[in-house]
Amino acid sequence: MVQADLMRAIGPVLIFLTLVVGCGPAVDGYSGPRGTVAGRLTIDGAALRNGCQVVFMAARGSFIASGAVAEDGRYTLLYRVSQGLPVGDYVVQLGLPSDYAASITGPSGGPQVTDVSAITKAWKAGMPFPERYLATSTSGLNFTVQPGTNTADFELTKSDQVGKIGK
Repeated sequence: MVQADLMRAIGPVLIFLTLVVGCGPAVDGYSGPRGTVAGRLTIDGAALRNGCQVVFMAARGSFIASGAVAEDGRYTLLYRVSQGLPVGDYVVQLGLPSDYAASITGPSGGPQVTDVSAITKAWKAGMPFPERYLATSTSGLNFTVQPGTNTADFELTKSDQVGKIGK
């Protein structure tokens, strides 16, 4: 009987606290509209190599999301808040697959290539995309995240021209 009276008294308070805490700002401190981003990366018309990374960095603020490229060139950005990225302008760069270094220097525990000039030459020759896409300052890739679902397809080129964004 005492337990039932206690629950009747505390119940509304617990519901109120749950609603207040649940409706607060997200973990990243942003309380405005958000968008999710997925797309496809191609280079000269072919899907970008499986395992490459795509990274979106907010032009203003500290919001960063990334995703891994699948075999068909598609990716979905992952962000620490499941509702998506804060809307706004983002600069984009790519990252090499995690197994790329081993493909140049040799597998761990196996014969290793130690000639630095040979490694550098092999590194650049075998890259799945031009080196300029490794940094936001040289990639020329930008995207504006809108509220809701966004598609960010990037058509990259191996030439010195900057990639184009398709919608």
